Amino acid sequence: MVEIIFYFIVVALLVFLVVLISKKPLFSTSMGEKPADGSVENVSMILVSPEWNVTYMHVNTKNVTVAEFLFECADHYNFSVQKKYWQGYKSFLIEAIQGIENGEDNRYWQFYVNGNFADVGCSNYFLSDNDVVMWRFEPNGWR
Repeated sequence: MVEIIFYFIVVALLVFLVVLISKKPLFSTSMGEKPADGSVENVSMILVSPEWNVTYMHVNTKNVTVAEFLFECADHYNFSVQKKYWQGYKSFLIEAIQGIENGEDNRYWQFYVNGNFADVGCSNYFLSDNDVVMWRFEPNGWR
C-alpha cells in the first residue's frame, strides 16, 4: 500500500515539474499571447492540398490569430474558406478550403506553426513575428 502511495506522489511531482519547466498550462485553450501592439511582422502561410498549394510570404499584418491570418490569405488570393464557430472551444473549425472538405478520404485541414502541430483552435493561436503557418489536408494528428 505504501508503495502505491509513493508511486502516485512521484508521478504527481513529475507532472508538476514538467508543467513548471515548460511554463505552459497542462490544459491550454490558447497558444501564445496577443501582441501588445496588435500586429505581427514577417509572418508566412503555406496551404497544401491534394490539388494545389498557396504561399503567402513575409507579411506584416494586424490579423494576429491563425484564423484571422487564414481569412486574410483567402481574401488576398480569392479562395473560399468554410468555417463553423464552436462556442465550447471559442474557436472556428475550418470545414473546407476551396471546396476541399474535412472527412474527404478520412483527411482534415490541420495547421502547424513553425513545424509544430497545433493542439488549440485556430482562433486561439496568437502569432508572433516570423511565424510560419502551414495548413495541410491530411489524416488527423490527434488520434
